[in-house]
Amino acid sequence: MSFIEKLKSVFVVTNDQANLNPNSSSSEQDGSPNQSITSGSNINISQGSQETFLQILADVLEKNNQAGFDYLEFRKAVQSISKLHTMEESTQFKTAFAAAQAMNVQPSNLIDSAKKYLLILDAENTQFNQTANQFLQEQLSSKENESSQLKDLIQQKEKQLSQLQEELEKHTKRLLDIEKELSGAKSKVESNKASFVGSYNQLVGQIRADIQKMEQYLK
Repeated sequence: MSFIEKLKSVFVVTNDQANLNPNSSSSEQDGSPNQSITSGSNINISQGSQETFLQILADVLEKNNQAGFDYLEFRKAVQSISKLHTMEESTQFKTAFAAAQAMNVQPSNLIDSAKKYLLILDAENTQFNQTANQFLQEQLSSKENESSQLKDLIQQKEKQLSQLQEELEKHTKRLLDIEKELSGAKSKVESNKASFVGSYNQLVGQIRADIQKMEQYLK
């Protein structure tokens, strides 16, 4: 069994195990804070994340595992005894401690070693939070810079759109004016042509009439 599996077997109590143990205390069953370390089901993270962080913490505890029979070995003994489902919790602890006493282990030794592991885990917790906060800050800084750049680009594009819209309206108005001017020019040309033809026909008619009269009267 790997160390990560050992760690899980010592600290992670499945729902089936908890339900099968009728002698578990009410604080274990109701998921109170001081028992949350023993119940993986109380950790509100994905299974994949839980496995990853358990591996990291297991490596830390393995590197700092104290020689001899300390809290980790005692906890494992208690966990093994609890699988019998025939003892109350206090009896489980006392039975496991009886084996520890055979190796001259005192309660203070177990408690001190447990507190040492707490300090180690607290240090890891602090480091993890610092790393997480640093990562978040880097992400925020990066996203804020990107957001600022995009806001500037949007403002530039909006300004360009406004200018283009203004030019479009100007060109559209000019096009309408040109169409009106062309229509007016056409009307004026047609009117002038009509006037010219009228004047032309009048003069031509008068001259032709005079030619006829001259040919008639001046023989």
